[in-house]
Amino acid sequence: MRSLRFSRYFFTRQAPYPIYLIFFVTSRCMGRCKHCFYWRQLNRAENVLEPVEVERIAKNMGPLLQVTLTGGEPLLREDLADLLKIFYRHNQPVNLGLATSGFFPERLESLAREVLASCPESQFTVGLPLEGVGKLNDEIRGVEGFFERTVESLDRLKKLKASFPQLTLLVDITVSRFNQDHLEETYLYARDHLKPDLINPILTRGDPQEKEALDFDPRKVEELLDLMEGDIRKGLIPGYGFFRDILHAKDILLRRLALDIFQTGEFRIPCTAGRLAGVIYPEGDLFPCELLRELIGSLREFNYDIRALWRSEAAGNLREKITETRCSCYHQCFLSPSLFFNVRSAPGLLSEWLAIKRGK
Repeated sequence: MRSLRFSRYFFTRQAPYPIYLIFFVTSRCMGRCKHCFYWRQLNRAENVLEPVEVERIAKNMGPLLQVTLTGGEPLLREDLADLLKIFYRHNQPVNLGLATSGFFPERLESLAREVLASCPESQFTVGLPLEGVGKLNDEIRGVEGFFERTVESLDRLKKLKASFPQLTLLVDITVSRFNQDHLEETYLYARDHLKPDLINPILTRGDPQEKEALDFDPRKVEELLDLMEGDIRKGLIPGYGFFRDILHAKDILLRRLALDIFQTGEFRIPCTAGRLAGVIYPEGDLFPCELLRELIGSLREFNYDIRALWRSEAAGNLREKITETRCSCYHQCFLSPSLFFNVRSAPGLLSEWLAIKRGK
């Protein structure tokens, strides 16, 4: 199985290139989300990596566990399908991911159909945001009609699942001050009406456009997590189409860990950013993560050789800094590989996995 090739990293926790890769393909976006941590970079003039450049980067990597294309709004790139297929062709990712707003239902359906047909051996996960039901969602995202477009996008993608079982549909709920009193309502709407494979609460992080977004009550998040975990153990949330129960168990631990770090601000687990996980921005700048704003280097200046840049002095210095400062945040995208590739997490994962099995 493809995933077994990554088992060595449970012990080394260091890869020759980022096996868990997030690629911001553009900074262009229609949204004006109150909780957005990327808002300072949005809609600037940009000289994005072209497909021929992305292909050179992909050729310099081996197999990927996960690659997620995001933005901005990635569907504003007309060559988005080509970018996804490049990674499939050269890196055989276990999971191809796309984080999109759902603002372009027809375009998303067309792209998903093309990618699913062209990349049959990889899982394809499409994540769409839902911050509330109806007007609340649009108020938080700053654009009227966003809710209806996102719902239509999910409806269109659900119809594709009959032909493409490797498609996983994810609804992300970004928790903020603006929706904390509506978390259960939003979750139940997603669970009972939208019926995605996964629902994932994400805590507002970084430097949001409206600072008040960070001022939410952790107790309300705990109430939502209690409800969700019960539903998972009852089999009400389908989950990924691969390693379903173990990934459910990982996500249960992950969400609890993120909330704990948010509340305490304390170090809980060594971070694998810059070791297993990395971020490429639209013009080819490579960073260890989205929140640590210290550049490893420019892939364009390194002749697109991501392996060479990953083993550079700058990369090594950043890894040492992350370790020595016990860098700790609650960013779930980067907590995920840190948790999963930590052998000390194994007892907790096993316990949650057994609870899910018993619940079913």
